[in-house]
Amino acid sequence: MDKVLVFVETKGDEPRKASMEVLCEAARLAESGRFSVEAVCLGVVSDVLKNRLLRCTPKLVRLTDPELAAYSPEGYAHALAGYARQIGARMIMAGATGAGRDFLPRTAVILETGIVSDVTAANWFDDPITFVRPMFGGKVFAEVAFPASPVVVTVRPNSFAMDMPEGINGEYVEVAVGLQAGSIHTRLLRVDDTRKDAVDITEADLIVAGGRGLKAAENFKLIEDLAAVIGATVGATRSVVDAKWRDQADQIGKSGKTVSPKLYIGAGISGAIHHIMGMDSSKVIVAVNRDPNAIIFNYANYGIVGDLFEVLPAMTEEFKKQKERV
Repeated sequence: MDKVLVFVETKGDEPRKASMEVLCEAARLAESGRFSVEAVCLGVVSDVLKNRLLRCTPKLVRLTDPELAAYSPEGYAHALAGYARQIGARMIMAGATGAGRDFLPRTAVILETGIVSDVTAANWFDDPITFVRPMFGGKVFAEVAFPASPVVVTVRPNSFAMDMPEGINGEYVEVAVGLQAGSIHTRLLRVDDTRKDAVDITEADLIVAGGRGLKAAENFKLIEDLAAVIGATVGATRSVVDAKWRDQADQIGKSGKTVSPKLYIGAGISGAIHHIMGMDSSKVIVAVNRDPNAIIFNYANYGIVGDLFEVLPAMTEEFKKQKERV
């Protein structure tokens, strides 16, 4: 059987949603009998986290080393690459989160192998396996295959269903990796987590985003009000972030974050390609713009041509009414 490693990124006692989606997909693959799956954590693993993950994977491996107490791209890359070599892994999978995008390419370099980033689908039983990833703002979908192994794969959040497997009671082991002195050149000095309770926009199922059409920072309250009613996360375009209306953590696009929500509502967004590249794989896109020729309508499933200062409050009120009826 081909061995598959799934890197599980954690936040406190919880695994990241993107990691759980990849782990659930890997568990489905294991049912075919072609693949054997191991989940890998680095650093601290609490009992709560351990017990949750052991219900999703036949084997949970914690890689240990004093240098892994805090995240560093070099430390994580060397540790994961070393373990993958040790067990002869055919594939390493992880969510395309900030950390995944940061250290997985380094892992591929150490293993002298290829990496396919931002995967949205895969043909698992092709030989070799082919991975699907969007390119050029979602206008083209490339199929990528590697004849050699191991293959390093990062998966765009919300690409795979998070259907929890049943009947798994996995094994837990700890493996000391023994990182070489001098292999880590960066140190974590501190973490400023001002949004620790907020949903990471890359993992959000619902997003309401605003652009320069809102005209002023205070008008983002229209976006926030609609997002609050439907339980969505607020997003923004690069121009909005550059204008200091919103924090950089909210930026969607080529120079920001890539999102794949079930519902994306964009208001006052023209549809510049660098923004489209960050949200083109959204399942349903609703665009609100007063310009009927706005580029974003080319990508929208539903378009509303109108003044967002009238449309957004009307949408918010209608959603409130719908919630009251439930």
